[in-house]
Amino acid sequence: MLKIDKNSSEPIYLQIYRQLKVQIISGEIQTGERLKATRALSEEYHLSRNTILNAYQQLESEGFVRSIIGSGFYVEEIPEFIHEKVSPAIPNNGPEPNKTYRYDFRYGALEPNLYKNTDFRRCLKEAMNELEEKPSLYNGDPMGLQSLREAISTYLFETRDMRISFDQVIITGGHHYSISLLQKILPSSVSTLYMEEPGHNDTFDIFKEAGYTIVPVEVDDNGMKVDQIKSFDKALAYITPSHQFPLGAILPIGRRLQLLKWAKKSSSYIIEDDYDASLRYKEQPIPSLFSLDRNQSVIYLGTFSKSLSPDLRVSYIVLPAGFDYAPLRKHFLLSSPASSLIQLTIEKYISLGFYKTRINKLRNLLRKKHNRILSFFARHYGDRIKIYGIGGGTHFVLALPTDKDQESILSFFHQREIAVYPTKKYYLQKKQDKDNLVLIGYSGIPLEELDDYLDHLKTAIDTLIKAA
Repeated sequence: MLKIDKNSSEPIYLQIYRQLKVQIISGEIQTGERLKATRALSEEYHLSRNTILNAYQQLESEGFVRSIIGSGFYVEEIPEFIHEKVSPAIPNNGPEPNKTYRYDFRYGALEPNLYKNTDFRRCLKEAMNELEEKPSLYNGDPMGLQSLREAISTYLFETRDMRISFDQVIITGGHHYSISLLQKILPSSVSTLYMEEPGHNDTFDIFKEAGYTIVPVEVDDNGMKVDQIKSFDKALAYITPSHQFPLGAILPIGRRLQLLKWAKKSSSYIIEDDYDASLRYKEQPIPSLFSLDRNQSVIYLGTFSKSLSPDLRVSYIVLPAGFDYAPLRKHFLLSSPASSLIQLTIEKYISLGFYKTRINKLRNLLRKKHNRILSFFARHYGDRIKIYGIGGGTHFVLALPTDKDQESILSFFHQREIAVYPTKKYYLQKKQDKDNLVLIGYSGIPLEELDDYLDHLKTAIDTLIKAA
């Protein structure tokens, strides 16, 4: 039985999704059970079939159900779930760094330009006026501006279901800074790091330099193969569960709970890098791993680089409640890496509701780019080119139909004024069958120029295929 409130501000498909999710978790709808057909449910509640289908697809994207063509949606097996809620508490084979390419599919660039945003400029001006009134300025709390940490805490509760207090939040100066800080403050008994294969090379480099033993864990179409994590007590797992980097898989609920169970049993920590979780173009953003954790084992990483601007260099860490902060404040945090002006500006931008507005507009714009690129490749290449990362984010990984090695492929494109990017640096084990993968970013390309970019990319790909 579902309760549908047609006067609620919450979309009806989300109401259905949330209620079915609770029923699956509680066991009311059992493993292997078929969900009611979309037509039957739409007739019962006088709703469109698309509304029901959207709810079912959100459940499928999170791994609660699976679809069988011609048969329907069936509940997946889910490990034991704890129900209580806790109280708030670039290597040399890439593009030449100083060279400008006419068609640059750079990952990490962001358009539209934040500094043209009137709301952000208003917040910047208000922050300057507020700081102007102070008799003197000083570094402030090395954990970051309290009002910004409070704004982030509220935002994460509203969008990621994370019940945290502001003193769990640390403002940092980007991903590299966050990882460098974490490897310093984690317990000395933690010396083994499980990493997705492929995965974020900066994370690998930092922990490797710190003396950690790095254990690569394979990734498939459902993300990290969690069952490969079988040994080492008091270890560490680094994971991008909501949008695996760089291949784009979503870790389903079964594997999420399996990973949390491992962390509890082995007294280990999980680093959840949620770098672009808000940028989903079909289903809703996937619930955070942190929100499922009941044992204070997940450390959450967030950033404004993918939503505001990469050059702000503002990110944040959310530590589990009860984490030992003493070494952090005593030895490693002398001052915040972000200026008071920028922190105060972002705080106002979030608190006044402008950040949510930007996220919505950015998501709509990137969805258009995302869908246009998928349509382009489907129209011209069908299944000859496999595309990884469909459904969200700001990049794709293409598997090109060629036997050339990756260095030759990149050079081929660069000679034609097209910058695509290497993927081999993300693999700890250099596998020969990954040579034909290239990464293309699209978030920095203006929508009105995207067709021209794609046309030139197609010309180069066609020539590459003929030469194969």
